[in-house]
Amino acid sequence: MFEEYLQDAYEFFIAAKKAAEAEDERVARRFYRAAVFYTLGAIEAFVNYIADSFAKAESIPSHEIAFLNDKSFHFSTDKFRLIERTEYHRLEDKLKFLIRKFVPGFKFNSTSWCRTMEFKDFRDSLLHPRQGEDETSTAEYERKLRTGMAGTIEIMNRVSRGIFKKPLRKQILDLIPE
Repeated sequence: MFEEYLQDAYEFFIAAKKAAEAEDERVARRFYRAAVFYTLGAIEAFVNYIADSFAKAESIPSHEIAFLNDKSFHFSTDKFRLIERTEYHRLEDKLKFLIRKFVPGFKFNSTSWCRTMEFKDFRDSLLHPRQGEDETSTAEYERKLRTGMAGTIEIMNRVSRGIFKKPLRKQILDLIPE
């Protein structure tokens, strides 16, 4: 799914640029927002794919799989057994875990990490707006998407290389905006 989400994000990005060039700001913003949501949805789906892969293979400890799958283990004193509970974990915490475990030498002050986290903050501001109207200019949307999509795909590629020992497919890497 994550590849389709990235492809969708790119298509929305292109449609937004065309609408902006035609000076239809309302439509451009709509498509830019969709591209933002799909891009971050892609990296979330990517992390879920990795978690599912580890769960099926049972190749990392169960508590690490639980963390990636938004679960935790607790000991029930009344039944004297271990129980699993849902416990939300932030995307950036899951990414940090995967990167620390599988991408040695990664710098969390790198351009790709900073771009991805700034882009995530931007997406969060769109999901939880404080103002009544979207006042982000189409030029600002384009800039944020260029850097955010690039950072997101670069992080996904580094994680893919670290875990699967191969990069993302070329068709996905080609979606990085120029």
